[in-house]
Amino acid sequence: MTGAYVYTPDIWPPLAAAIFLAALSLQSWRRRGVPAARWLAAGSLLGALWLLGMAFEAAAVAPVTKIDWHKFQATLLLPAVSATTCFALEYTYPGRWLTRRNLTLLSLPPLLVLILVLANDSHLMWRRLQLGPDGSVVPNYATLGAIAVAYGLGLVLVNTAAFASLFIRSPQHRWPAALMLFGEVAGRGLYLLQVVKSPWVTRFDPVIIAILLTWTMYAVALFGFRILEPLPAARATAIEQMREGMVVLDDRGRIANVNPAAERILGSAAARLRGCTLPEILPGQALLVPSPAGDGSVDAPPTPAEIVLGAGAGARCYALDASPLKDQRGLVVGCLLLLRDMTDQRRAQAQILEQQRTLAVLQERERLARELHDGLGQALAAAHLQASTAKLLLARGEAAQVAKCLDDLADTTLLAQADVREYLLGARTVLSADRSFFPTLRQYLLRFTQEYGLPVELTVPPQLEAQGLAQTVEVQLLRIIQEALSNVRKHASGRCAQVIFSLAGAQAQIAIVDDGHGFDTAAIAAQAEGYGLRAMRERAEAVGGSLDVISAPGQGTQVVVRVPMKE
Repeated sequence: MTGAYVYTPDIWPPLAAAIFLAALSLQSWRRRGVPAARWLAAGSLLGALWLLGMAFEAAAVAPVTKIDWHKFQATLLLPAVSATTCFALEYTYPGRWLTRRNLTLLSLPPLLVLILVLANDSHLMWRRLQLGPDGSVVPNYATLGAIAVAYGLGLVLVNTAAFASLFIRSPQHRWPAALMLFGEVAGRGLYLLQVVKSPWVTRFDPVIIAILLTWTMYAVALFGFRILEPLPAARATAIEQMREGMVVLDDRGRIANVNPAAERILGSAAARLRGCTLPEILPGQALLVPSPAGDGSVDAPPTPAEIVLGAGAGARCYALDASPLKDQRGLVVGCLLLLRDMTDQRRAQAQILEQQRTLAVLQERERLARELHDGLGQALAAAHLQASTAKLLLARGEAAQVAKCLDDLADTTLLAQADVREYLLGARTVLSADRSFFPTLRQYLLRFTQEYGLPVELTVPPQLEAQGLAQTVEVQLLRIIQEALSNVRKHASGRCAQVIFSLAGAQAQIAIVDDGHGFDTAAIAAQAEGYGLRAMRERAEAVGGSLDVISAPGQGTQVVVRVPMKE
């Protein structure tokens, strides 16, 4: 391809287009770690070399030199189109269509064209190459050359089909796919105008315009939509595939965009949801959704907020998590609302709570059985023993001893009756959703005072009453207080009692104090601990607390319970 060259303005269009494709190749190579980026770089580089050959052909003087540069272009054109096809296949279906077998098949035709060009003396590629009236090379293709041209047009159809498929099946790639699809169709349409000798081709060079149009669309997709940037592509894919519903609200509280998960949750397509406010599509949840503020910002709902959609067995529970969207200036321009499906979690929690309630009921039944055995059971056994003794003494004629046994029997039955009333009083004192711990405790102490004539004073710090205790702690603590007051009634012979709550760091301290005769704790410790005291200690330890008994003969008794403020 040596020979004389002269300057002509005709070199600038292909030279400018070559520089443009070279820059596009360089930019694509910088993203070569992304699938399909290397093929785009290779295709644009081969296209740039092909355009350089066109520029040298225009500048060459000798016909032989022009023909040699035309052959140079022929060896690059099909590889460039093949590389572009590899890019289209790898970009639209990464790792699926561009297998080693298909890559080998795509590589064979360019190699055959190279062989045909080098062996052109046998006229396999062209019947002849001659210069036209304007000095450009006019090819007269042989059969194999015509097949090569048809094959190149077939690859263009493959590219078109690949981009059309991407446009249909992937909404997040719709705009870049449409641009590249337009470039393929419009560019090859201009090339066909030259093939059919349309009169339009006399006004401009359709080949260069076709190349520029096609690769300009690629450039817009590359730079404008960042098709080779992994982060935006990953972000778009994550949004499309995320399980949480995502709703984007504008500064007026209207829906600007939703992801597929939100479409499924809200039961409507994105096109119908855009422009609506959340109260319009969630009429029963108006207080839980963001609303426009007076200053143009968006008020976020309290977090976490929950809504229930659907009814019956198909009802689903969703947690709403809202956060403001800000622009580069820090101004709020909208709100991002995430809907997380909490149905399975809530069902699991309900199942765990039900299991805990069942276990608590079983444990309470076991404790009640032991209390009845140690209390009422022993009283009935004593009554039976006294009645049997009275019957035996009556048979012996010992009337005085019979009377004493009957008096003891009456006292035992009275004590048993008092125990039964106390069991019933404790059973009727239960915590519920509409009756919290401290009001329930006050009601119990009032009824205890009325039932047994033993005044009980309650002292609770306002901070502790406002904060409350954990539910499991409250249940056990109520039973401990009931058992402690029962011991005061039975054994202390006191005139009054006190239940004093106080705060001790991360714990709450409860002291049940009486003014009875007290007892020697050392002597009691040396013996086996009674069932009532052991039951109270087990209840305190079950919630992570502790129990101590402070007493001395003639100085009353204090039962001190310490329980954590939190579970």
